[in-house]
Amino acid sequence: MEYTGGFTFKPMQKIKISLLILSATMLTSFVAAQSPVRFYEKAKVGYKDANTGEVIVPAAYYAGSEYYEGFALVVQGNKRGFLDEKGKVAIPLIYDDASAFFNGLARVCINNKHGYIDKAGQLIIPMIYDAGDDLKEGLIRVKKNNCYGFIDPAGKEVIPFIYQDAQNYSEELAAVKKDGKWGFIDIHGNTVISFRYDYSGSFKQGEVMVYKDRKGMFINKKGKKIREIENPEENERN
Repeated sequence: MEYTGGFTFKPMQKIKISLLILSATMLTSFVAAQSPVRFYEKAKVGYKDANTGEVIVPAAYYAGSEYYEGFALVVQGNKRGFLDEKGKVAIPLIYDDASAFFNGLARVCINNKHGYIDKAGQLIIPMIYDAGDDLKEGLIRVKKNNCYGFIDPAGKEVIPFIYQDAQNYSEELAAVKKDGKWGFIDIHGNTVISFRYDYSGSFKQGEVMVYKDRKGMFINKKGKKIREIENPEENERN
């Protein structure tokens, strides 16, 4: 048989080769998409290319986070701002306090008032709050006039500011404190578990640790006791 210099592949071989090419392409894309990595030098923070190790940002910042959602939170002097993945200052260092981006928003603070910006640095939620947290399960826990409530990502009040304390939503329930006792509300603000506990954690896998009359126990989402706390390690985990 005359050799023509070509190859003939069976259908299964073609599939395997296509999968190999696809895997290689995905791996290349993943490597290329890796965010810069933080490094320390002489007690200062900088950033390097994750693949080559090349310094992108010299170690000049007092502190800096890892990259989250394409941005790194950095501190210089007493001010905070954000770098993009090219190492450029994307959002100026003008804030007294700030948190990393989470679900597209970052908490920022000036003169002890907190608000939220988007990735373009635009103020989406005004700086009118005494404290604030990350967006969790569609709502943000904030404090105003010494009371806690919850707002949505546009800044609209969803849960009124009537609580002495509050924890983030977890598994669609939030622990909140009223008249000195803890209970639980749903995402609409309805009381699901009455205010009768001296302390409460947050729900994990359908149960939560609470304290009542100095006794610790785990309850379910209906407020029914599942078991008592038997050893100190359970306190540490919750």
